[in-house]
Amino acid sequence: MRYFFHIVDKYGLCPDGIGCECADQDAAVLHAKHIATELAKAGELFRASFVSVVPAATPGSTSPH
Repeated sequence: MRYFFHIVDKYGLCPDGIGCECADQDAAVLHAKHIATELAKAGELFRASFVSVVPAATPGSTSPH
């Protein structure tokens, strides 16, 4: 299933327009943790950020993706 990994910081939302295929929700959360770890390495600016994991919409759902 495709998941989107939006980054949120004090300036607002940086949407992920591409997403990533993950086997399940647990794999998506692991991927989000990896992204957060890499952001933290980028310095103080990104340490206040978080990664929002959003599943892609499935046919018939009301999700915006």
